[in-house]
Amino acid sequence: MLIRIFFFVFFLLSAAATGFAQIHYQLGVTSGVNVSSLKSDLFTTSSGRIAPVIGCSFVVSWHEQFELNQEIVLAFKGANARAVYFHPEQKPDEHTYAYHYNTFETAILGGYRPGRDVPLFLQAGAYLGANFHGLDRTARELMIADYQNINNAIRAVDLNDAFAGLEFGPVVGITAGDGRFRANARYYMGIRNLYNYLDFVAAGPHIRTNSLRLSLTYFLR
Repeated sequence: MLIRIFFFVFFLLSAAATGFAQIHYQLGVTSGVNVSSLKSDLFTTSSGRIAPVIGCSFVVSWHEQFELNQEIVLAFKGANARAVYFHPEQKPDEHTYAYHYNTFETAILGGYRPGRDVPLFLQAGAYLGANFHGLDRTARELMIADYQNINNAIRAVDLNDAFAGLEFGPVVGITAGDGRFRANARYYMGIRNLYNYLDFVAAGPHIRTNSLRLSLTYFLR
């Protein structure tokens, strides 16, 4: 449903732009690096995930100061969560559990160029991603939630399926460059509680994601 809304808004604004001036289109290839993290009250993270992102970018402009930019990418996200292994009558061993997942993502951003002589656009919009993962279910001895008391802890693998569902939220950033090359820097803030994708669990805990993405776009024309 959200994907349909995104495309509807995109084409509606593009059609409305015909009243301003001649429309210019650009189609390009985008690649870069995605620095992602997770926030949850069930675990703390020892590090985020730095991974590549690749996809395509489509820009529609109808004025030298305004444009619409849609991107469709494959991104690799997640973080390394702190986990422990409990020994009988001993201090728990420290470990990490990698909640790494992948997402097919589309974003629509409106761009505003504050100065005609400066090749820079300020961007704001929203994104929608369809997540999937290949997490290992065999490491069932690693625990999270309570790092001191096994009776209050949960298995790290029990959260795996939280990373197979939809993710969405706002995006802000900048893009700079003229001609065929552009450099992009954007922040993606997930507002969907991924914990709600788990079956047969009580409501309350949360898992949310955020990303900083640096990329370069090469336009084919």
